[in-house]
Amino acid sequence: MQNPKFIEIDNLFYSGLIVVNYYREQTDILLKTLIETNINMNISIFYEKQDSYKTIKDLTYHIGNVGVELKDKNQNREDIDIAAFTYNDAKYIRKEIQVNNEDIYFLYIYINIYAEDINKLEYYLNKVEGITQSKGMQTRRANFRQEELFLSCLPIMENNEDIKDSAKRNILSSGLLATYPFISSTIFDEDGIFIGTNIYNNSLVFIDRYNKKYKNANMCIFGTSGAGKSFYTKLLILRYKLLGVKQYIIDPEREYNNLCEKLKGVQIKIGPNSET
Repeated sequence: MQNPKFIEIDNLFYSGLIVVNYYREQTDILLKTLIETNINMNISIFYEKQDSYKTIKDLTYHIGNVGVELKDKNQNREDIDIAAFTYNDAKYIRKEIQVNNEDIYFLYIYINIYAEDINKLEYYLNKVEGITQSKGMQTRRANFRQEELFLSCLPIMENNEDIKDSAKRNILSSGLLATYPFISSTIFDEDGIFIGTNIYNNSLVFIDRYNKKYKNANMCIFGTSGAGKSFYTKLLILRYKLLGVKQYIIDPEREYNNLCEKLKGVQIKIGPNSET
């Protein structure tokens, strides 16, 4: 059975969105909110740098043609508004290239969402469409082109020719900053202990400090008096104890004596008068 709205691969349903338009001047990371949702998705971004000299030449020709149209009084109001927007946009791009040494690119953004069943997939699609709309991005579902979009989201650097025209949008080099995709939404080690919450998206943070991927297990805890540094340290000790990690505590102020006793640890006294 074939369906233009999704494809099924290995018991997973895939459906894609093409970003067809967005605000030219972004003050925030364009994909940040999407990535932080933790929805199952693959995002593919392609950049194609254009020849600045040829672009200026084409824009100048286009500005001249649209300028003539604006002087034509036989057009209706809607046509005049569209022509005026195109005219001002072309002048803006030309100015940025000539005066501010901006480069111009064609940008393509594809979002491929997947889920275990159709209802969940539709829910994710609606949610992502709502998020993109709130960020000023217009999307279009890749109906009848799901396979092409799926292939464009694979790590093989293939921007499929059948969907390129729908996604193509010009952008200046300063605007490329808004498409920076490498944003970590969570910090999660499979064998880690609960450290706290991520202040940016409230996701839970689990860290295994003894994992070999870290250079060492060093950790610093800072805070004002009474903020809970000692309490937090004792919580970490308890959590590592549950995982069977042996711990050695240097305690000049003897504030961990009770904890050591409750956990049936060994207390070693070191000093001039100690028997150790």
